[in-house]
Amino acid sequence: MSGAEGPVQFDPADFGAIPTSRSIRQWMRNTRRQHADRSFWEIFEDIYLVVFTLLMAGATGGNVVRHLNSNAAGCSSLSCHQLTSWFPLIVIPLLLATTLRVLLAVGPVSASRATGFWLLATPINRSSLLRPAYRLVMFTVAVIGVIVGALIWALIGAPLHDVFEAAVLIAAALVCASVATVWAQQTARRTWWTLRVADVLLLLAVVPAVALALQPRPEANVQHVDVVLTFAEAQQVEDDGGQFVLLSAVAVVVCLALALFMSRTLDRLGRISVIAGGELLAGLAGAASSLDISMLGDVIAGRHWRLKGRVRSHRGRGANGAAIVQREFRRILRWPRRLAVAFGLLVVPYAVHGAGFHVLVPIAAAIAGFIAVRPLLDGLRTACRSTGLVRALGWDLRELRVVMAVVPAGVTILWAACASPAIGSAASTFAVAAGIITGTVRQASARPPSYAGPLVTSPMGAIPPGLFSQPARGFDLLMVCLAPVLLNLSSLWVVVIPSVVIAGMFAVRPKTD
Repeated sequence: MSGAEGPVQFDPADFGAIPTSRSIRQWMRNTRRQHADRSFWEIFEDIYLVVFTLLMAGATGGNVVRHLNSNAAGCSSLSCHQLTSWFPLIVIPLLLATTLRVLLAVGPVSASRATGFWLLATPINRSSLLRPAYRLVMFTVAVIGVIVGALIWALIGAPLHDVFEAAVLIAAALVCASVATVWAQQTARRTWWTLRVADVLLLLAVVPAVALALQPRPEANVQHVDVVLTFAEAQQVEDDGGQFVLLSAVAVVVCLALALFMSRTLDRLGRISVIAGGELLAGLAGAASSLDISMLGDVIAGRHWRLKGRVRSHRGRGANGAAIVQREFRRILRWPRRLAVAFGLLVVPYAVHGAGFHVLVPIAAAIAGFIAVRPLLDGLRTACRSTGLVRALGWDLRELRVVMAVVPAGVTILWAACASPAIGSAASTFAVAAGIITGTVRQASARPPSYAGPLVTSPMGAIPPGLFSQPARGFDLLMVCLAPVLLNLSSLWVVVIPSVVIAGMFAVRPKTD
């Protein structure tokens, strides 16, 4: 065998020295700038509009938060003190579990397919190529942690130093969780165990929420506490301030150390997981541009099944509608994590009830239930978006919508029954369950967004008018079912109006064009 038929050997003498990742990024940056088709002033106008909008929203939202903080700080009842002591046990595990799940769904380190094909396959150091994306993830999580921590503690009436302390510590905890997701992204086994940790954290958030909701609260004899700041207490506040500075400094140092250490192990990330995250972000950007909320779930589900590859097939049972119900039940069981997250969202109505906001419990339970049940209707969404599939099944689309909603309706009934102690009356629980199932079925069976008709001018450019109705689909029926509960009507109307909505929802054939 001649030398030409053997394997190709890389010789730097023939191709030159391997360039550094810094020089490659600099060359790509210069190339993009040379081919830019927008002037500096055009870019400045967009940046100015975004900054001005953020400042206006921040000023308005900051004023509202300050007003709510002052009102909450004036509450000295026993329920307010219980909420302040139990609230961190609910919020912190919930934020950590959400961070782990969201980042592992994205990557967290991601790159486009072009980057994965042209750069990650080269002998250039992969850690240096992925480090900018890694830093962006860490910075974004830190900013979100600071904002979320400050908002949550401000809304429960915490003093200013406690708000700063919570913001820094929550941001540090979320950054550490982000570092853990990068470590988990390196192997499938680590990812599996990290997701199980997220499930445990979600369970840890549910337990104190239920305990807080079930604690007895005397309504007639409300206890008030008069706060008199003595010299010793003032000295204690100063000592707490010093401890806060020390604790914050330690938390920041630990986060920076973990982030720097993990940045040196980015070369262990596989190309498949990195490119899959880039494709997911591109799909999410396309779904967000069309304001189609259902498409966001489809993109995430598509990435999950592509990474899973295959599942074990099972023989179906029954005939006609019973066969479809059985297959839908089997399909939901193939992704049990969704059920775990769905029942983990029971923490929302119990937390609101435990906080003493009894009026807001039905709407909080309805929104949490909507988020919990909507992912279970992917089969109905696929059927409604595929005319050929409906014809192959041999069913009318109206009948198919009823059959494919049986299993999600059963989950909705079970979820509402578990949330019933927090909601209160049986009629309100029925209204919440009716709003959840009708809203989720309407959103899953909605037709694609329409681009017909004249465009509407907006600060973001010309927008088709059909896009504006996309985010409201499903939530409109949810609010109609909850209207008699929010308006404090009699139990008869609380039951009759949702029943009429359910009957009308499943009697009308969904539109497909």
